[in-house]
Amino acid sequence: MAGMPFVADVSYYPAACISCLFFLFSFKIVSPKLSQTWIPGYNFLAPDKQVEWNSRINSNVHCALVNTMVVYALLMDDELHRDPIWANSAVVKYECAIVVGYMASDQIIMSVYHFATGSEYLLYLLHHGATIYAYYYVMTYSTFPYFANFRLLCEFSTPFVNQRWFMDALGCKRSSPAFIANGLGLTVAFFLVRIASIPFYWHKVYTVYGTDYYWSVGNIHYVMVTSCVTLDILNVFWFSKLLKGARKVLMNKNQNTIQAKMN
Repeated sequence: MAGMPFVADVSYYPAACISCLFFLFSFKIVSPKLSQTWIPGYNFLAPDKQVEWNSRINSNVHCALVNTMVVYALLMDDELHRDPIWANSAVVKYECAIVVGYMASDQIIMSVYHFATGSEYLLYLLHHGATIYAYYYVMTYSTFPYFANFRLLCEFSTPFVNQRWFMDALGCKRSSPAFIANGLGLTVAFFLVRIASIPFYWHKVYTVYGTDYYWSVGNIHYVMVTSCVTLDILNVFWFSKLLKGARKVLMNKNQNTIQAKMN
């Protein structure tokens, strides 16, 4: 067995703390300075919009770091494929540390600055909590590293979400080619990495379910199941909202085209 059950490895906790501090520093110092210099429109945003802007810059940085590591692990880490339940993958553990630190920093930012409120805040709290809960176990006990790495493929859709918000904040027309192209990219990417991947993920779970390796993790397998079910439900919910938004944009574009021809 590649990993030792229930032996806590806290050596990656400093990486999680550094990740949290890095993203808080980026949010407070780096993003505002760079955005003020390179994005003129940033200076005219309301303070609450600037807060969310800086938070989404953090999100893009997090995606760039994690996506690179995810692809590397999938292509280069043979042990991850041989032993999806107990592979002692340093790359995946560092991924988890970065994710846990980022999620903790983002939750702190949302709680302090209140740019997500009401039901939206509760959804983010549920999402962040489920993510931290799951990746803490991977980082600490080396359990289900393949599945943790696979789930992080969903981050490939996040930059499109953020870009949509950036263009909206800067006053880009939703009927513009850039906005529509990004919306199309978002819909396709979200579907591929967050929706279409669901059956592949659970099929992989099915292939190991009931084996000695699977039961060797004890009750920790409930963590993988409950957290991933929660995230899948949230992704399906968000995708339904995304489809409604895309439909509305396309309908408005068609109406504008018809009106232009009539004129």
